[in-house]
Amino acid sequence: MNRPLPSDDALRSLHAQSLQSLSPATLMRLRQARHGAQAAHADRWRWWLASACSLVMALGIGVQFTGLGTHSGPAPAPTVAALEDNSALYDENPDMYLWLGDTDLAME
Repeated sequence: MNRPLPSDDALRSLHAQSLQSLSPATLMRLRQARHGAQAAHADRWRWWLASACSLVMALGIGVQFTGLGTHSGPAPAPTVAALEDNSALYDENPDMYLWLGDTDLAME
């Protein structure tokens, strides 16, 4: 099952023999395909540049909308009225306790 791999020289001679057996039309098509692939690869950097510029612009706009660059100091302290007006936090709903008693969520 494990056959030894052919050497480089054997592969090169096999390649040269196969090139001699190809028709000139096939060789021309292969050259054109190789040239087209190289041209497409050379133009690929333009897409990367356009993508990178778009990313930088999107990040800049996102930072402006979130306001990350506008904070210059610590946040202001809340006023006394805002601290005393949290009575909604302590409202109790008896239905919530009934629901917790019926489920296993209260034990977790």
